[in-house]
Amino acid sequence: MDLTTGTDELLLTREGPVAVLTINRPERLNALGENVHFALRRVWHELEADPTCRVAVVTGAGERAFCTGMDLRENKERGGIRPQSAKATDVRDAGKVSALRNDSLLPVVVAVNGVCAGAGLHFVADGDVVVASEHATFTDTHVSVGQVAALEPIMLAHRIGGGQALRLAVMGRSLRLDADEALRIGLVHEVVAAERLLTRAREIARGIAANSPAAIRASKLAIWGSVGQPLLAGMQHGFDQVRGHWDHPDSKEGPKAFVDKRQPEWADRTAEPLDVLSLYVEARGA
Repeated sequence: MDLTTGTDELLLTREGPVAVLTINRPERLNALGENVHFALRRVWHELEADPTCRVAVVTGAGERAFCTGMDLRENKERGGIRPQSAKATDVRDAGKVSALRNDSLLPVVVAVNGVCAGAGLHFVADGDVVVASEHATFTDTHVSVGQVAALEPIMLAHRIGGGQALRLAVMGRSLRLDADEALRIGLVHEVVAAERLLTRAREIARGIAANSPAAIRASKLAIWGSVGQPLLAGMQHGFDQVRGHWDHPDSKEGPKAFVDKRQPEWADRTAEPLDVLSLYVEARGA
């Protein structure tokens, strides 16, 4: 499948089963303008539907910034919040920049190469593995520009706990976490030298791509669907995913390949219509 983003502000390259997405607005610190918003929504849906894509890497162009959130200058020139965002009343129609927020369970490695602020935190909160360069920093600037800090810190609370998410939310731009503190509180998983960032992200992505796509999908459904549930209910939801996978070809191919001492030949990843947030709510019995 020949995928194109439709704009040079979001670059897409393919390295076998690995898709690399680069927010390419270094002169605006990779802020999310309208073109990037639309391109991200389109590309996540296309990658989710492409069985040859098994994992994605997300990063920013240049060395100064990963993503500094909404482009406030563009918003001012346009006269305020984007019309489609202003009309949204359902959270499922808002903040749709990450794979998860676009109903994709594609595994995502996030490579934070500089400042990560505001809506840029969506990628960190929703990513599966987050790697940061030594000079990366993290801040939630919403309240500093008169906006409510909600979607990003709510998702981040599942990663770093409510206390740390609140600290980021209320302190605004006066709090900037460096890479070491981000690692300490669990916001990122690894910190590497800047020159090794994309190399390490690609290594992780290739390791993920070698695993069963179907098993990864079911594992993500199990974990996200159990968040916030009582222990037994969460375990039952996870076990339902385990049982549902038993009849999948990969469930038999994996053990057979192990015994035969060969690389497994996984079935192609299938994309089914999915409303990730609704599945999460339904799993909790809400």
